[in-house]
Amino acid sequence: MKAKYIPVIFWGLCILLATNNYNFQALLFAHDINFNIRLFPNLSDLFITTDIHLGSRLYVFQKTGHALSFGILFLILARTIGNKTKAIILCSLFAFFTEFLQLFFERTGRISDAIIDIGGVYLAYRLSIYVKEQGGIIQTFWKTVQKIAGALTNEKLH
Repeated sequence: MKAKYIPVIFWGLCILLATNNYNFQALLFAHDINFNIRLFPNLSDLFITTDIHLGSRLYVFQKTGHALSFGILFLILARTIGNKTKAIILCSLFAFFTEFLQLFFERTGRISDAIIDIGGVYLAYRLSIYVKEQGGIIQTFWKTVQKIAGALTNEKLH
């Protein structure tokens, strides 16, 4: 195995740990790692949508984490393999795999979560295109800082 794949594998394992740990909140706040295995899950659980709670801060926080973690995976993978299209496909397949796998760990695997994951991949893809168009990460950063400073200066003048 080439060393360049280590960050991709490491991040993928972090995603698997977070998505398959029995209690996400215990993992996040108490660093408690616990896996419960279910040999025969109900695969129709993938299609449940009644547990979407956009009014819940915790729910929105978790789904933002989904999108960010898969967006980061895309950025690392695309840089590693040098092909954004393949990275999108691989990350999307991994998103569906993690949701399917969660059913075997007494977690709530959902197709809706895979769609959120893929949304994070797409946003990271668009961000990577934008950064490239702006001349790189440093140029993008400084242009953004200048825009923010300009907006703040204009607000103070009014």
